Amino acid sequence: MKRNLKSLWVYPLLFGTIGALLGLLLRYSYTGLLSGFPFKNVLHSHSHVMLLGFIFNALFINICSSFKIQIDKVTFLLFLALQVCVVIFLVAFVFQGYALFSILFSTIHLWLSYILLIRLWRKLNRNMPQRNLIKLGIVFYFLSSIGPYMLGPLMVMGKQSTPWYQQAIFFYLHFQYFGVFFVWILAVLYNKVKVTFSKNQLILLGVSLTFLYAHSLDFSFNHWTIQLFGSLGALGLFILLTNFVKQFKTINHGYKFIYYGILIITIFYILGSIPTIANLVVDSRFILIAWLHLLFLGVYIPFIWLSLKKLPNLLWSVYGLAFLFSEIALVFPNVIVNFLSLPLMWSLFWSYFALTLCICYVHLSAVFSIKSMSDISKFNR
Repeated sequence: MKRNLKSLWVYPLLFGTIGALLGLLLRYSYTGLLSGFPFKNVLHSHSHVMLLGFIFNALFINICSSFKIQIDKVTFLLFLALQVCVVIFLVAFVFQGYALFSILFSTIHLWLSYILLIRLWRKLNRNMPQRNLIKLGIVFYFLSSIGPYMLGPLMVMGKQSTPWYQQAIFFYLHFQYFGVFFVWILAVLYNKVKVTFSKNQLILLGVSLTFLYAHSLDFSFNHWTIQLFGSLGALGLFILLTNFVKQFKTINHGYKFIYYGILIITIFYILGSIPTIANLVVDSRFILIAWLHLLFLGVYIPFIWLSLKKLPNLLWSVYGLAFLFSEIALVFPNVIVNFLSLPLMWSLFWSYFALTLCICYVHLSAVFSIKSMSDISKFNR
């Protein structure tokens, strides 16, 4: 029995809405008007639901849809089981933080996702375009999970306060952000413009993204080899991506701007290889958040939205302006404070309020559209 891929979009869209609202709540807590707010717990819930409930789900569906991969009954049940895990650890993180239920269901989610991705691997036939890119993303997923597995032994050895504990988390996040998600997005983009990706280019991509992990080491260590490997990874990735700019210039689609956004990310990675700039990111939490939001709010979310129905230009404009303002406020806070004569935290809150409204509008309108189409199809039967 084959499942309608469009109906699966309901899950990532709802989780994305919840994650955005949690993020807005976190930003509101910075205004100081919430007393006794469990910031760390809500932060863990926000990051996990956005990472696994929204981005992972959405990109998995996108891959299946773009490459005409059928969802059979077993795969569908596995996907539903993952959603149950997300709901449970979403709530558990808020009330417990890292404790029994949040750790248990995060682990179950990881194990079930292994099976889901192995099934996806087996569905990739030899004639499928960008097959090897999709496989590389799956390899990075398995590689990223080494990070969480190291946390237990490090805790037993009493290493929670050492750089190695932090690096185990960074290892997981890097190979999710710049392994699985990044490669799968490239697979869809290159499929749209009919790029032929050679074996050597695949190796260069894999090596470059692996070397980029060196930038995460900047948060714990200071050695010239970190900048060396980080810069080699960034330059290799930039050279590879620029080879396909011409193909994207010819298309009249939003995917062209997504690709340009990816190039901008790569340029920032090259700049991040300079020790002075790397230290700015390490020392300033605001700049780190700006970097993460540039990736997720500036590239990943717009990419996912392009897979949905056509959105009005006004919405793109509001979203873009709110995003740009929030980035400027995070990187140049004094400029915003002097210009608006408004406390920085309130400026940031109102910018994220606008972003959250856009996310809620796009996601909920798409959910209602999917549900109404489902009701019509049931009626027609």
